[in-house]
Amino acid sequence: MANILIAGCGDLGSDLASELVSQGHHVTGIRRTQSVFPHGVEGITGDLLEMDDSMLPEADVVFLIMTPNGRNEVAYRAAYFDTAQVLVRRYKNTDQPPTVFFVSSTSVYGQSQGEWIDESTPAQPSSVTAEVLLDTERLLASAFASVAVRCSGIYGAGRFRLLETVLSGKAWEANSWTNRIHRDDVVSALVLLAHCALSKKTLPAHVIVTDQTPVSMWEVKLWLATCLGANVAVSNGEGFVPTSGKRIQGQYLFSQGWRLRYPSYVAGYHGLLDAFRALKK
Repeated sequence: MANILIAGCGDLGSDLASELVSQGHHVTGIRRTQSVFPHGVEGITGDLLEMDDSMLPEADVVFLIMTPNGRNEVAYRAAYFDTAQVLVRRYKNTDQPPTVFFVSSTSVYGQSQGEWIDESTPAQPSSVTAEVLLDTERLLASAFASVAVRCSGIYGAGRFRLLETVLSGKAWEANSWTNRIHRDDVVSALVLLAHCALSKKTLPAHVIVTDQTPVSMWEVKLWLATCLGANVAVSNGEGFVPTSGKRIQGQYLFSQGWRLRYPSYVAGYHGLLDAFRALKK
């Protein structure tokens, strides 16, 4: 049994916590608000930035899974870099520092001309928020055996933004490449990484979590519009071939036996569409 801390026990963190508890681990979860935690999880409610070090338990593995309050540099720095500093302060000088997994984003790859990206591709952030993510990755790597878990666009239960956009009839933006991963597959990837760490496997500095199926955004929207009976809101002057974005694939997780439950957006969106239709009735 291992002691595992999940700093950010929200949507992803809660399912990760439940899975790890079912496997016999002692799991502590921290969430900013609400005091309800999954069964078997020792819960701490409060802002990590305001916690005394004594509130953070001994841990063999730590997951940092934060959500910023906005999409700007200040919000990102508070959610990611500043919380990482708390972990560094608490755990860096312990007898056996934990392995830290930071749920980051493939936005650290700023390439946007249709390039193929994999784990050997250098990160080239092109936005201030992506710079903060990369700064956080570097901070943790300087203090711990850490892994940046770079996820492509996460979708899944309760995440209806794209469906709402398609249904609204709002004109589609210029076509681009898009990369996705279902939230359930993110959870299974994190569980696998925990097993790797606890088995003392040598871990890479970063891994990519994506469904291996980069597609054009218009292809996704066209399929969703057909399923929803929505209008195809494309101007005649636009071309179907993507003019921007990147195409992402990862290798490490598959080399460790990871298997996708949802290997494409078509597989992943069926359940989401059913829930969305039920909500709209």
